[in-house]
Amino acid sequence: MSVIEQNADTEMIPAPSPAPPPPRRSPEQRDRVRERRIVRVERRWWGRVVISLLIVWHAFALFIWLMPPNTPLVQACVGTVRPYLMTTSLMQSWQMFSPNPDATDVYLAAQITYADGSVRPYTFPRMATMNYADRYREERWRKFTEVGTHSVQPGLWAAFARYAARVNDNTPSNPPVSVELIRHSRQVPPPGTPLPPYLVSPIHTSDGPFILPIRAEDLNARQDLNARQDLNAK
Repeated sequence: MSVIEQNADTEMIPAPSPAPPPPRRSPEQRDRVRERRIVRVERRWWGRVVISLLIVWHAFALFIWLMPPNTPLVQACVGTVRPYLMTTSLMQSWQMFSPNPDATDVYLAAQITYADGSVRPYTFPRMATMNYADRYREERWRKFTEVGTHSVQPGLWAAFARYAARVNDNTPSNPPVSVELIRHSRQVPPPGTPLPPYLVSPIHTSDGPFILPIRAEDLNARQDLNARQDLNAK
């Protein structure tokens, strides 16, 4: 038999088709799986021990953090609990209450310089200028401004400046090129005393006023948002 005849008599076997991918779980199924795993851990003795120790440690850390700082116990233990609370962002402060509530009224503004040399002011959201509905949605800005304008939080200054550049990047041919942050603050007097004017001062570093150069990649988030809005409009 020739090779041609042998090939003609050979039955062609189709290659097996690839197995279909397993179906993806729905959010409800994933929640049920997660709950079953949690229940299995809670039913085991070592799981209950671990959970109990975590609760005790967390309660102890909060107790030390919220106690008056001049007590011997706090001074001895605050260094131990500080990394845990800082890493998990669970630190708290009750300085708004007695005996010395915070009496500083502060808001943040910016001077935005554009490619053509023009300078425009921008004020970050202020609760005092909003109605109650807008204030409810934007209240986080109050705490963000109070924390971000403090001298111990220079890591947030660049985020403030980039945000101001993005929300004011409205002309592609004339983008923001730098942002300077300006702090407005005043001390709130006792009731019945007129409010003093705001003290206006640039945010300072050890080298002088904080002025952030804006790069093209700093504005990409705003450009991507505009592109998505244009696509949705079409």
